Amino acid sequence: MNIVRRAVILSLLFATSTMALRASTIFLPKPISSDLPMYPEVARGARVSGDVILWFVPNANGEVTQVGVISGNPLLREFAMSAVKSWKFKPNVLEPGVRRKTEFVYVLNVQLREGAPKLIVSMTDYRRVEVVSELYVEPIE
Repeated sequence: MNIVRRAVILSLLFATSTMALRASTIFLPKPISSDLPMYPEVARGARVSGDVILWFVPNANGEVTQVGVISGNPLLREFAMSAVKSWKFKPNVLEPGVRRKTEFVYVLNVQLREGAPKLIVSMTDYRRVEVVSELYVEPIE
């Protein structure tokens, strides 16, 4: 009985570690080409930041053929959609005709000196894009 119990426990541990290994090796692609996402001046001036959740559908050539908004601030939506519409993936890397979800995270930081704001865009894969910009705010004296 003890040997059977050990065998069951060992097989469960092996199965769990194998599933974890498979989950960690899932490949999620980035677009091979894209327009640079922008931080809208209107949103920057209004000090708007936040998330925009979109869906998109790629075709067999890797082009995005449909894009829609799930949620997000109206001042940020069009700029996120414009970036996604420009995405191009390697052909057949994503299953054609299948709706995918992506999140654009817009972050607005305070800039300490006057001047042109920096824009930093980062993406690990198509699921999340971070767009970070700056806004100069005069110090209160």
